[in-house]
Amino acid sequence: MAALDTPSTDSNSCDIERRKDGAMIVRMHSADRNGRSLPDAVFTFRTGDPQFGYWEQQWRQKTGEMK
Repeated sequence: MAALDTPSTDSNSCDIERRKDGAMIVRMHSADRNGRSLPDAVFTFRTGDPQFGYWEQQWRQKTGEMK
C-alpha cells in the first residue's frame, strides 16, 4: 500500500495545469477496479496553500518550465 502523504505523480495517474491566475489544478485519475471506477479527483492549489509549492515544482518538471 502506498503512503497517504506521498502523492503519486506518475504521468498516467495525474494531470497538472497552471491557470492564468497562477492557481495549480491537479486531476488525479481514478483506477478502474472490477469494471467500476470513481470520478477523477480534482484539486486546486493557490499561493499560500501548504501544498502549492510541491505541485508547482511537479508542474515545472513535467513542462520543463523554469522560474
